[in-house]
Amino acid sequence: MIYFEDCRDTMSKRDIQYDYVLCSPPDYQEVGLDPKKDKYSDFLSTWVGELKPRNNLVSVCITDRKGDSTIYTKHIDVINTMRDYGWTLKTHKIWAKSLKINMFRLNFMNVLTFNKKPCKVNQTKNFKPDVFLFTDNQKYKNFGFGMPVEMCKLLIEECTTEDQVVYDPFMGSGTTAVGCIETNRKYIGNEIDKETFDLCNERLGTNYDSRL
Repeated sequence: MIYFEDCRDTMSKRDIQYDYVLCSPPDYQEVGLDPKKDKYSDFLSTWVGELKPRNNLVSVCITDRKGDSTIYTKHIDVINTMRDYGWTLKTHKIWAKSLKINMFRLNFMNVLTFNKKPCKVNQTKNFKPDVFLFTDNQKYKNFGFGMPVEMCKLLIEECTTEDQVVYDPFMGSGTTAVGCIETNRKYIGNEIDKETFDLCNERLGTNYDSRL
């Protein structure tokens, strides 16, 4: 199920049950923030406190912003905000998007997994490398940055078992949902942009049926 509504409304008003959270939150401008004067943590704090996965595991995939002769370290904001709500950083992995030099943007993403005790999935036998190297174009119809399905699948398999439910509060083009389907998991998601929501449904409807 993918809801065409803000994740904060879904988490506060709907009785959704899920085992693991995998998401890539929107950038500054997508939530009306100016990195020069606004704190990214102000946005994070509006939804992080509502996360209640049954496995007590959350993965946040976040790319820092390069601009104005500096780097805006959003991943530090994520770590600090999650800790404020009682989450512990369990693993910090990197997705290398490209090996090419880019003067204007960072070519890697921080993949942060947090847990609370008791953690209900034994990850010891499922540990994955600290660096994911997926450099092929992963975009679906040129949407966004295109997080790799294969990386999503690795994270999903590490943090859940078959038939469990993965929640993505920022579903985008549906990559998390595709990863769930290909690993025999169920999914719940949110998307507030109508064009993106329609694109996601097209992607899933063309090849897959809804898992819930």
